[in-house]
Amino acid sequence: MFGYVRPYKPELLVKEYGQYKAIYCQLCRVLGEEYGALARFALSYDCAFYAMLALSVSGEQVEEKRKRCVCNPMKACTYLQSPGEAYKKAAALCVLLTYHKLRDDCEDEGFFPSLGSRLLLPVVSPKAKRAAKKYPQMAGIVERTMEDQRQAERESAGVDRCAEPTANLLKELFGELGGCDGRQRLALSDFGYFLGRWVYLMDAADDLGGDMRSGSFNPFIKRLGLEGKRELTGEERKAADEACNEALNATAARLVLAANLIDLGQFAPIIENVAQKGLPEVQREILFLHIREKPKRELKQ
Repeated sequence: MFGYVRPYKPELLVKEYGQYKAIYCQLCRVLGEEYGALARFALSYDCAFYAMLALSVSGEQVEEKRKRCVCNPMKACTYLQSPGEAYKKAAALCVLLTYHKLRDDCEDEGFFPSLGSRLLLPVVSPKAKRAAKKYPQMAGIVERTMEDQRQAERESAGVDRCAEPTANLLKELFGELGGCDGRQRLALSDFGYFLGRWVYLMDAADDLGGDMRSGSFNPFIKRLGLEGKRELTGEERKAADEACNEALNATAARLVLAANLIDLGQFAPIIENVAQKGLPEVQREILFLHIREKPKRELKQ
């Protein structure tokens, strides 16, 4: 996952933003406890959202605690703790996705551009094995969909085919949160599918300029007729951004409809904010303000 799934802070109540930060900080703490201090670098907005959704739809009991920050002992943080599995599963997901991202970098890039990933992969690999042992079903879903993603990109497939693996990844992970409730499970699966599709499309749109310059594969290059180009004129860039925005808006509309069918539970206002405000703001920043969102950015305290 890519760090695009985050709330729009100006539209959150102070209490709601405090809860979101407390979930983010608790996931950071659990990552360190389960997989070691270095695993905290795998923390992302996306996995924090997964933890929050899992807590919310399961109705897990949460308790607010005030403790010292695990990264900066000089600062106190609020943590939203839970005795259930939500944070541990989100931590495992962070580690598994990071492992596959490093693998992809090593396979897709040259030796020197991927040197950092090559050095990190042996460090992350044992942690990924530990996560897979704890959650074999999750590990199987991630492995299968990531391999499908690699195959689609090796085939230089179109936008829809390339977006399908990430969509299916979140479809399965979110659907599992519905448990035995068939209606809830179906709504969560649809929500996950369209969120996964949106994330892939957003990442492809974000990387379009860089992929054109480097000659890397990007499904929007073929769709927009940009083969052979290395730079875009101002008008071409504007047209490309608008085309990407249309594709993202179509997916986001289906995502919001699916979210409206879910019994979202205690964190419903934050989840709705992400779907209805946060994702459109990310689109605006990247496509029209040209702010590249870093995939691993710490929350400002």
